[in-house]
Amino acid sequence: MKKLSGVIFVLLIAALVLSACKVREFTATPEPTATAEATEAPAAQATKPVDATAAPTEVVDTRLFDENGKMICTIYEGFFPALTDEQAQSLEVFPEITDADWSRGPKDATLTILEYSDFQCPACSAFYAELEKLMEKYPDDVRLIFRNLPLLSLHPTSQVTAQAAEAAGLQDKYWDMYHSLFSKQAEYTGLSSEELLVWLKTEAGTLGLDADQFAADLTSETIVNKVTSDIDYALNTIGLNATPTILLNGRPWSYDWSASTLGMVIDVLKYEKGNLETECPPWVIDQSKSYTATIETEKGDIVIQLFDDEAPITVNSFVYLAEKGFFDGVTFHRVLHDFVAQAGDPSGTGISGSGYEFRDEIVSSLTYDEVGMVGMANAGANTNGSQFFITYVPATQLTGKYTIFGKVLEGMDVLQNLTERDPQNTPDAPAGDKIISITIEVK
Repeated sequence: MKKLSGVIFVLLIAALVLSACKVREFTATPEPTATAEATEAPAAQATKPVDATAAPTEVVDTRLFDENGKMICTIYEGFFPALTDEQAQSLEVFPEITDADWSRGPKDATLTILEYSDFQCPACSAFYAELEKLMEKYPDDVRLIFRNLPLLSLHPTSQVTAQAAEAAGLQDKYWDMYHSLFSKQAEYTGLSSEELLVWLKTEAGTLGLDADQFAADLTSETIVNKVTSDIDYALNTIGLNATPTILLNGRPWSYDWSASTLGMVIDVLKYEKGNLETECPPWVIDQSKSYTATIETEKGDIVIQLFDDEAPITVNSFVYLAEKGFFDGVTFHRVLHDFVAQAGDPSGTGISGSGYEFRDEIVSSLTYDEVGMVGMANAGANTNGSQFFITYVPATQLTGKYTIFGKVLEGMDVLQNLTERDPQNTPDAPAGDKIISITIEVK
């Protein structure tokens, strides 16, 4: 979670890659390739235990804490970190959003979606359907900026439908026509130019427009020149070749754009705003003492012995977060009774965490050959944060890859009663069972 490219790759590597409307090869921005059929939410994979071995990263500082008593860690900025100068420069080709753009949703929305689209593109219609679900569920958190990119080589009359929306906009009915063009795409697809003009004028009347004025505006020089200019800029200045082309908060997005996945993005962004740690935790444990943690859940208590000798940094982080109430109200967002129960992400998505990362602490004396082993979930080597998991079954394939920092002493029956939940396959399922609090006992 240290940089945008790495985050998106890890979070969405399992997203289905399907077809979009595309006319030629292009490399300036990622190609939008998923359709609404890609409804799985692979973002939950960001920190789940997997069987693949991640390439280790170099760790220079092997101390437990620094001269100021701060645990050795790395701060990250969150799901959408600030753009690098190089990234920002490459995105300057996209015009800034202004009041001249067609916009739906509040200007201060959590997620701004900039879409270059074609009313006659099937993939764009599929995205429209997902976007409507998203905006219905998150009415105050989504803003859509819609820009024309009719792909004439694929859809010869698509410029006319773009002009229709613009013409309707002159009578304050842009979004009414937008909805009609996408929701009724099957009605006019394949019509001749003459037949399409008739259909559009009829639809304009249905929407309550002055149909004659609409027909005049539809082919007026002003409207034709505007859409022609939109097409020329998108194709020849930006270099776009596919629709829908989507930017989320100014970042190109070519992955799963189902309502469930974009909803998870919103949940993460809402949580991370002002809630991530901005400095490494203080050193709070004494390795001459022993530590146990009691996880109070909605289903009962789970008591864990913490291995502060073998995994001091991990235990220090866990104790620090527990004592400040970080885990209070956090759910077990991933519960697979034939594998693990996973928690530690306040966004409930499995994508986010505390705001800092720290190195692996893997020792040969600790293995996942027993049930009830407590390990750190991560997004690759040395990216441990706040998410942890508890094994339901022996999982030796995890040994050597995920830090073990504890073992369940009591409460395996409570774990067995946690609600099964797989955010990858059922992202819209009810929230998992809550952690009420975690109490640390020191002896």
